[in-house]
Amino acid sequence: MKVAVLGAGLAGLSAAEQLVRRGHEVVVLEKEPSHGGLAATVKRDGFEYDLGPHRFHTSNNEILDFVKGLPGIDLLELNRVSRIRLLDRYFDYPLAFDNVLSTMPLHRGTGMMLSFFAEKIRGFFAPREQESFEGWVLSRFGRGLYDLYLAPYNKKLWGIEPSQLSADWASQRITVPGLAGLIKETIAPSKETVRSLVSTFHYPRGGVGEICRGFASGITETGGSILFSTEPTGIGKTENGWCIYTAQSHIMCDKVINTIPVNCYTKLLGDLLPEKVYQAASQLKFRALVFLTVLLDGDIEPLDHWIYTSEDRYLFNRLSISKNFDPDAPSQVVFEYSCQEGDDIWNMSKEELLRTTIPGAEHLGIFAADKVLDSDISRRAHAYPIYDLHYAGNTATVLDALEDISGSVTCGRQGLFRYNNMDHSIEMGKFAALEILGEASVKDHFNWDENTWADG
Repeated sequence: MKVAVLGAGLAGLSAAEQLVRRGHEVVVLEKEPSHGGLAATVKRDGFEYDLGPHRFHTSNNEILDFVKGLPGIDLLELNRVSRIRLLDRYFDYPLAFDNVLSTMPLHRGTGMMLSFFAEKIRGFFAPREQESFEGWVLSRFGRGLYDLYLAPYNKKLWGIEPSQLSADWASQRITVPGLAGLIKETIAPSKETVRSLVSTFHYPRGGVGEICRGFASGITETGGSILFSTEPTGIGKTENGWCIYTAQSHIMCDKVINTIPVNCYTKLLGDLLPEKVYQAASQLKFRALVFLTVLLDGDIEPLDHWIYTSEDRYLFNRLSISKNFDPDAPSQVVFEYSCQEGDDIWNMSKEELLRTTIPGAEHLGIFAADKVLDSDISRRAHAYPIYDLHYAGNTATVLDALEDISGSVTCGRQGLFRYNNMDHSIEMGKFAALEILGEASVKDHFNWDENTWADG
């Protein structure tokens, strides 16, 4: 049969590779001029850089062996180094209680502990609600750590108050159950390794985009096709299958695998879904990211793979250092800025963004202004699904309706509105292909509990 795959990120390419290997005709539609989605290595005007830090790790040996076997892949194994910059000090991340106490100013550390015990006492008389990020975190860490780091960073990252952010984000991404758990993990680490505490990871020499390049090579060499700079404008269901309309033409196919943002996909389906589904889909919002890459003259001292910055003095919320991932990479720093498509940060020119960034980089001791050789900017509108207080209900309404449409499967971070990781996307793509073939189900295969997604 002929299958159209929407989106050439990890999930879409994984699905396409599975299908062409089984002898089916596959065409992949990608609106960008190259493959990879967020897991792309941008190559433009002499620049080569990833869209932020990426680490590939998985507990699924089948996925690991498959990636290792992709054509031209050389996977490096690295020991993770990441820190938080706060109060003009560096804190290890993931957080360790002994490091926090030894690095934190005494009055701050004392206040943090007192607020934790005060919160525990309060919990006996007036337990906090557990539906919001704010309530979940305050009840487990106290106001000291919440006000100092957890609230400012997440407000900066998501652009909404922590009280309007779902507790799912906290339970899925904060991998210790509270300050008491942090102390316990420091003194007597558990034998079971949580995903976000994994200390080693794999990274492909040449950039994270090498993984998608390996997938794409396998697809095209086996007879599949990838259409770049091609965006669907509408999708119609026919008696015998589907019709994908684009600005250039239209494509007839038997089945569709979707990995583009689920709210965009829903809109393309026209009148195939009830009005309540479109209303729910319109409430699903994505956080956008802008990436500024700065090429430098000379070496960069910090050995971190990435550094988090929660304070307002830094417009960026994270930076990553390319050479610490790949020794063959140039001396450059990639800065990330959370925003919404069309807002002030999104609309900043490269020059404006660089001017606001250099003082922060100098304050961090990363580089001086006179070391800047060149810079480049990239924007991605659909980077992170925003887990607001209503996301779970809206997501369920949309995905349940899509599940009932025969001949169509949706998967991937954008397609399922899930904050998932690289190995998840690859595995989802595989099972989306198997679902198209009637041999498995994405929904049945994955156990959607918090530990599935835990990663930091």
